[in-house]
Amino acid sequence: MANSVILAKPKKYVPDLVALNSLCERNFLLLSYLVDDWRYESEVNQFETSPQFTFQIRVLEQSRYTNLLEIRQLSTSFPDFLQPNVQVRVYHDAKMAEVVKSQNVSRIQPSYIYPNKQMHQPDEKHQINLFLHDWLAFCKEKGMSLPNQISNLN
Repeated sequence: MANSVILAKPKKYVPDLVALNSLCERNFLLLSYLVDDWRYESEVNQFETSPQFTFQIRVLEQSRYTNLLEIRQLSTSFPDFLQPNVQVRVYHDAKMAEVVKSQNVSRIQPSYIYPNKQMHQPDEKHQINLFLHDWLAFCKEKGMSLPNQISNLN
């Protein structure tokens, strides 16, 4: 009897919506420490993380229940492609914040077939939102929270 190799068909990645929603809720909470006023279009909140880096949050769009924010890190030391830049949709009624565009990649899919031409990971959407969470947590830990927001959340 000849040895035969049976290749298993790779399982399709299925996003964990509970985990993603929980992550988006935590992102909303962290953003609330950093955004002074959601109402004004083009409102900019800016924090210096060091003499070389500036963390910036800008309101791009506003509606009754949502905002679109641009969050970026500016630096004179690094080229643009090495500076994080994301757009985040904030849902005030659901108290969630979700990355909708990252590093010029818009329309982030819930999952990707892997491998793919763009080399997106199967769980790219979750990873990008996790990156936002870590980034916002770093800002909060480094004392970039707005003083009036800290008292409101305690």
